[in-house]
Amino acid sequence: MQTWVDRFPGRLEYELADFAKRELEFELDEEQLDEQGRVVLRGSLAYEGEEIRLEVRYPDLFPYLRPVVIAPELKRERHQNPYGKELCLLEPSTRAWDTDTTAAWLVAKRVPYLLRLLDADPETLRRAEVPQGEPASSYFEGPPGSAVFVPQAALDMPTEARAGSGRLAFSVMEPPQPEVRAVIAEVVEKGRNNKTRSLVKADEALLSHFAGERVPFRWARLPREPGSNTPQGVLEALETSRPGFGSPPWQAVHGGRIAVAGAVFQEEVRQGCWEDAWVFVVRVRLDPQGEGDYLIRGQRLSRHDLEDRLPVGLRLGGRTVSLVGLGSVGSGLAFELARAGLGELRGMDPDKVDAGTTVRWLLGLGAAGRLKVGALARRMARDYPYTEFKGVVHGLGQSAARREARVRTELDILDDFLRGADLVVDASAEIGVQQVLAELAAERGVPQLYVSTTEGAKGGIVARVVPGVTGCWMCLQRHLDDDREIQAPPRDKTATVQPRGCSTLTFRGAGFDIAPVIAQGARLAASMLCDGIEDNDDRYDVFTCAFGEDRLLPPRWSAHRLTSHPECSACAGS
Repeated sequence: MQTWVDRFPGRLEYELADFAKRELEFELDEEQLDEQGRVVLRGSLAYEGEEIRLEVRYPDLFPYLRPVVIAPELKRERHQNPYGKELCLLEPSTRAWDTDTTAAWLVAKRVPYLLRLLDADPETLRRAEVPQGEPASSYFEGPPGSAVFVPQAALDMPTEARAGSGRLAFSVMEPPQPEVRAVIAEVVEKGRNNKTRSLVKADEALLSHFAGERVPFRWARLPREPGSNTPQGVLEALETSRPGFGSPPWQAVHGGRIAVAGAVFQEEVRQGCWEDAWVFVVRVRLDPQGEGDYLIRGQRLSRHDLEDRLPVGLRLGGRTVSLVGLGSVGSGLAFELARAGLGELRGMDPDKVDAGTTVRWLLGLGAAGRLKVGALARRMARDYPYTEFKGVVHGLGQSAARREARVRTELDILDDFLRGADLVVDASAEIGVQQVLAELAAERGVPQLYVSTTEGAKGGIVARVVPGVTGCWMCLQRHLDDDREIQAPPRDKTATVQPRGCSTLTFRGAGFDIAPVIAQGARLAASMLCDGIEDNDDRYDVFTCAFGEDRLLPPRWSAHRLTSHPECSACAGS
């Protein structure tokens, strides 16, 4: 058994000597060291006339990572794990620990410092501590795989609401089973004389995402977090708060039976800011394995919680993008925009996913054989409830080869596709498609974004066109052709291949080669949707990148303004 004691000869002796030097009487647990390779010291520290019993546990990766100091008999409201009793002696980042520092220093210096702060007035403590909350629900983590999502409405319940029932809604793709993955769909309060009132209903975006079966549960509000972070501890706290609520009824699910109980209590979500938190206990009956139980910490899920992690000002919830081309570039753009919180995404593409294209296409082999539109729709529906994806299975120009009766032309299809869009994105890399989109979007005054890579993934271009502000799409082509103001990105015409059985040529290039172009395209799209575009000297419209001969070096980007080209009949003189 390899331990840090063996890896760093003399370090343990150095640690023990520093305890003795500081007149701290701590003893090494020889049995744990011999049998498990763990270094544990126990002793006490004099503070304000009393002896505080402490236990020091060294991690296996000491001295790179810090020891943990536990005060099993101490009870402090802040900076101490209420269940494991670990003290928070340094800020969480590993940058706060130096490999030359000893555990004796933590005990001798940091423990008294923390205790003095905790005994001081709240304002002194607030100024000294890292400005973050200490959410108690973080100590109630259960097994991986299970999740209960908590909508904003379930966090805004009146504090006088004491107990009642609710329903968990499951996805059609993940029906109720012993491993619970669901959202709180509704919550009702049960008051005196069995009168009920509705407290919570999840927003429509979540309910449409979790449109499958529903399972009832019981809930009760606790005066504070449970005294134990175990399933039994939570059930006992519920029973104490509301007799009978610690024994929820059993419900049949796929593969067994479950009984779900929810506890609501206040926790500090940010420094000095308190809100409701949800913790669930799921009791499970499986035949013939018997019974068991586990915890689930409720995960907050609302547009606000998602946008909290995005840059300030990046708010795309009310925006609509029409995206043509869902190949390797277009599919990447689609997911970047969904991750950024786009409200509505329309995608147009006629093709299926071929197994060979998964070296660049986003979803991998599980999508092979499916329509690109369908594969993206399934993933969007599963993972991004606040982005409404509307797919159109259509290839522009294919109407010439069709002879069946129809009621709509391609112009009609595009009219619907573009109507109400805030931005039109072309990722088809087809010059004819770009031209028709440019004209139709310009007629409607809709900004456009063109994103593509070159043969061999040697480079790429990201360009925006805004009617009345920049030059037009034809100006862009003329600038690229004359190569004076805007230099076209490099291409390797020899880096093409016809994969076996494929009817068209494609280029060689890995997903990581095109990733910078996708990222810049998404960044520019988000900027256009949030900030708009103004005609000023600081504005750039066209971004080109080029890989050099050494592919380990990052691509070189250049930025340009898109001005009206003198030979463009539509924009000359404008």
